[in-house]
Amino acid sequence: MYLLTLAGISRSLDTLLDVLAIFRTDPLARDIDAREVALSIAGHPIDVTRFNGRLTVRRAGSASRLFLSLIDEIDGAYFRPHFVARNPWEIRREQWRLLYLAFDLAREPLYLFSSDQLAQANEEECRGGRHGLDLFELLQGESQRRFGFQYAGPVFDGRQQSGRHEVHVAYALAAGRPVPQSVLEDYTSLEHFNPNLQWAMPLVSVPELRGGLSVAKLAPLVSVMRHAEQPIDSQNAALLVMLMGLARPEPSAVEVDDLLYAKGVLESYPLPEFYSTPVDVGQPSGRFAEVLRRTLADRRRDARLAEQKKARLTGSISERVFRRDTQMAMLDHGRTTHRFANELARAIQDGDMSYLLSVLDRPDDVNRATKDAVREVFGIKLVGMPAATRRRAIFELAGMDTRQQAEWESLCVSQREARRVAREAARS
Repeated sequence: MYLLTLAGISRSLDTLLDVLAIFRTDPLARDIDAREVALSIAGHPIDVTRFNGRLTVRRAGSASRLFLSLIDEIDGAYFRPHFVARNPWEIRREQWRLLYLAFDLAREPLYLFSSDQLAQANEEECRGGRHGLDLFELLQGESQRRFGFQYAGPVFDGRQQSGRHEVHVAYALAAGRPVPQSVLEDYTSLEHFNPNLQWAMPLVSVPELRGGLSVAKLAPLVSVMRHAEQPIDSQNAALLVMLMGLARPEPSAVEVDDLLYAKGVLESYPLPEFYSTPVDVGQPSGRFAEVLRRTLADRRRDARLAEQKKARLTGSISERVFRRDTQMAMLDHGRTTHRFANELARAIQDGDMSYLLSVLDRPDDVNRATKDAVREVFGIKLVGMPAATRRRAIFELAGMDTRQQAEWESLCVSQREARRVAREAARS
């Protein structure tokens, strides 16, 4: 047992790696003078110093043997106490991380040992026919021999490897294994589970869910319930497990959403609040504005409905999303105002060619509904023709003959040239 006194606070620690973890993470260890830190084991003091700004220790002896003694300590205290091997999910999170701290320290040997110790260790390794001391490879071999895995971590789920403790805890809970309460207490905060393991959070707090579902079913269930802002708790866990028994072995989130909606667990999506506020769509300034507003609203509605139907048929959206978005498309149809239609009608009436050309002198698939409305009301075709023919038709729409068009085009060229000259003059 190590006795550490840091900033006047004393604590007992089982292993030297526990001490080093404090040195590397505790804010109290950041600026304190190493001479004010006391560390001992069984009454024997251990030298505390700083290396590269961090507190560390210095001990006499062989670097390789001293390094392995670090592993001996966590092996006996946490990984195989009383010579009984523990599963990763039976070891506390911080205790598990000590092994990976050792892997990190293996990459910076000067943090642990003096240059003389490392030089001597390299000589010993070379005399033994090796290329020198490699603490990382030494630990790889020891970890495999003692624990059955290397840096990549133990196998979980029968086929995958991970060194992340939370992965093993998550899959153990999903399988219904008896994860100790002390281990669970380390995972009462969401911060320890990354987005790929969010499905494990209910398993920590809801024992009734453990062992009831495969991860392939649990993950989409938790995702759907979280996005629906519905809790998973002891009150509904049994029902959810029963309902998920109706799902296929690897359901998508959409399939789970549909299942829970059909069984009354999830309610329909509410419409956004702004739909409760009436919209003043205004009045058309004439027949063209009326036709244009209707055509635009119809096309937008039909396009959205077709897109939603396709998404629903391909399984991209749930029934709840489909119903909400379909209803929104229908409501938006009636909320389309006459503003743009009246603006374009006024531009035609006033011969505002800059505005008309910006809207109508575009490729066939751009503003198609507007061009179709022009043809319906004025009988002027604006699609399926050369660009010059389309441009002439737009001038005709505004009541301008070829002479007037030529004058307008010439004036535009003159104005552009004048603007260019003004810009160059401003730069010089």
